[in-house]
Amino acid sequence: MEKPTPFEKTSDLLRRGEFEAAWQRHCSFLDLDLNGFMARQWTLLEDHLALARQSPLWQRLFGERLQGLTPQNFRERLPLTTYDQYRPHLQDRPSDILAVPIKAWARTSGLSGKPKWVPYTEGMYRQLGLAGVTAGILSAATKRGEIRLRPGDVVASNLPPRPFISGLTLMATSEVFDYRFLPPLDETEELDFPTRTRRVFQLALREGMDFLGAMTLVLVRMGEAFEQGHREQGFSLSLLHPKVLLRLWRAYRRARREGRSHLLPKDVWQLKGLQCGGVDTEVFREAIRHYWGVDPFNVYGATEVGVLAMQAWDHGDLYFLPDSAFYEFIPYEDWLREQREQVPPVRTVLMDEVQPGQRYEVVITNFYGGALARYRMHDLVEVTGIGDEATGIRLPRFRFVGRTGSFIHFPAFPGLIDEGVLLRAFAQVGFRYTDWVVRKEFDGDRPYLHFYVEPKPTETMPAEDLARGLHEALKVLLPDYHFVETVLDYLPIRVTYLAHGVFEQYVAYRLKQGADLAHLKPARIEPSLEALQLLLHQHHVLQAAVGGGQ
Repeated sequence: MEKPTPFEKTSDLLRRGEFEAAWQRHCSFLDLDLNGFMARQWTLLEDHLALARQSPLWQRLFGERLQGLTPQNFRERLPLTTYDQYRPHLQDRPSDILAVPIKAWARTSGLSGKPKWVPYTEGMYRQLGLAGVTAGILSAATKRGEIRLRPGDVVASNLPPRPFISGLTLMATSEVFDYRFLPPLDETEELDFPTRTRRVFQLALREGMDFLGAMTLVLVRMGEAFEQGHREQGFSLSLLHPKVLLRLWRAYRRARREGRSHLLPKDVWQLKGLQCGGVDTEVFREAIRHYWGVDPFNVYGATEVGVLAMQAWDHGDLYFLPDSAFYEFIPYEDWLREQREQVPPVRTVLMDEVQPGQRYEVVITNFYGGALARYRMHDLVEVTGIGDEATGIRLPRFRFVGRTGSFIHFPAFPGLIDEGVLLRAFAQVGFRYTDWVVRKEFDGDRPYLHFYVEPKPTETMPAEDLARGLHEALKVLLPDYHFVETVLDYLPIRVTYLAHGVFEQYVAYRLKQGADLAHLKPARIEPSLEALQLLLHQHHVLQAAVGGGQ
């Protein structure tokens, strides 16, 4: 029997100039057609089932259903699952719950706020690292086959450390590629979020950075601070290191060449790739390009599975990775029926059955001996098309719509209003804000959407005008929204302005409480009553501090 070939880092391939081999390793999935994609899915599922059938977890959960289980019948044999079924077996992180050894555990708080622990086998961990390097390659590429990645490239990130999936991804990526991380990964995990953010950019001023991973709003707010001539703590000129002074001198020269007296982040750093994710990314794409000089690269990931999908070199729609998990999709009408009538869905379609223009909830089954079977992600995606003539990619294209809980039901409107639409409505109105939340409330028997908004200090639009503007924008963005106006015959939107600094104070309070990073900010859509009361309390405290209302 032949010994398995030792794993070779992608950075070693690039040192030898084997760029085509590196592209094939990481990006060849974009050369597949649907038949090739599904062939890879079926092969990996078959390998996985051979392991998973032997796991104590699956034997406890599925019992006799495992007898004769095959890739062809497992959708009929096994039910759709949620984390509640796994929680009793995984919450204490047992080492012997799977048929193969567990390499690491990832944690998230989930929609309920209860911790979710997910085991990563060696195969899942390796795939996570490979996908992390794939994102690096594609975020920097401008055409098929281009690899601008180089060993020793500097990666800066203020995203959460292990056991959160972002930190686990960085650690797994470090075993596939020789990046230089700012700060070093072992140091990163010892720092709290504000300290880590300051440390990241202090080091980047001195050492530079080639790739950055950060939350979208952090990127936008940093850009705005530069543009307004403010300096965050991490950018103090007290850092009189020669490398810092040289970097700033060059930055000012770039700014002057463009006729600006103020610096932007793109003057200080010339990034190869900028990775972020979430609904905000598309809304703030132009602002991020303006401030940072590159297009943001969107990655769809989740604790339960790692990296599911990412953009190609065109920075357009998302494409699913065939090696991360087996994918099923619950049709939107079945998902919507559950939201309205509490009828659980049972029907799914596969990647080669999705239709352009349709929305679906994502369902995954882990590969490589992992724990989760037919697991509902509670994420909605929309198929934007099958194939792309401009890139030559033949796979279905997707956009991320939102997570269950990031939608709002409203009387007289036949669909759901999601966070992405509301972000676009704010952008269409042209209103500048720090952040906002919205809840469905009632005035007697009259329902309305109540927006609680912290405006930018320079924003002067009256609250009544913003309410009318959002209403008109939704009529443009949602074809059926005009029914709301017809049926209700009143303006169903109200706006309350919050004091400047409210959301910053909210985050500071939640940090002191020890909240994890997934719950530092209130949910924008239907925040809990507790979260809203905390926002309003901070609002009144800030108003009192300045001696009056707005």
